[in-house]
Amino acid sequence: MIKPKQIASRALQQGRVVTFCSDRLLFANGQEYDIDMIRHPGASAIVALDAQRRVCLVRQYRHGVEDFLWEIPAGKLDRGEPPQTAAIRELAEEAGVTAGHWESLGEFLPAPGLITERVHLFLAMRLTKGEPFPEGDEELELQWLPLEQAMRMVIDGRLDDGKTAMALIRAHGRLQT
Repeated sequence: MIKPKQIASRALQQGRVVTFCSDRLLFANGQEYDIDMIRHPGASAIVALDAQRRVCLVRQYRHGVEDFLWEIPAGKLDRGEPPQTAAIRELAEEAGVTAGHWESLGEFLPAPGLITERVHLFLAMRLTKGEPFPEGDEELELQWLPLEQAMRMVIDGRLDDGKTAMALIRAHGRLQT
C-alpha cells in the first residue's frame, strides 16, 4: 500500500486548543479526496502507582459526554513541550504528586481518522504525595484504587475513558513481566 499524499490543507476554524482543517489527499489510484481533520498538540497521561499498588484516578466533568468521568491524570502538551515534562506538570497539578521513577508506556491514538492527537502514556512510581493545584477550569476529585480493582473496572466498563483504559492495561502488563 502507498500512503496518500497531502496536496492541500485549509484551516477552517482555530479554537483555543485545536484547529479544524480540511485536507485534500491524492491517493495512489490518482483520485483526490477531501477529509476533515482536527489538529491537536498532543497530551500526556499518567498511571501513578503508589507503594501499595494503588493508582490515582481523578474525577472531572467532560462536556463531550455531559458527565463526570474517572480518569488517570492527564493534560495537553504546551507548544514545544516534551511529553514527560507535561506528564510531570500534570501529575503535580491534578494530584499533588511527584514521582522518583518514570517509564514510557507508548502512545495512544484516540481517534486517528478524525484527530491528530497522540496521547503519551507514562507509568510513575516512587511517589511523593502533596497537595494538588488544579487550573482554574478544573474541579477534580481524587481517588486511589488498587490496580487490580481499576483493571476490573476497565473490563466491566466502569472506567471507559480510552486513554485511561489503555494506560492501565499497559501498566498492568508491564508490572507482570
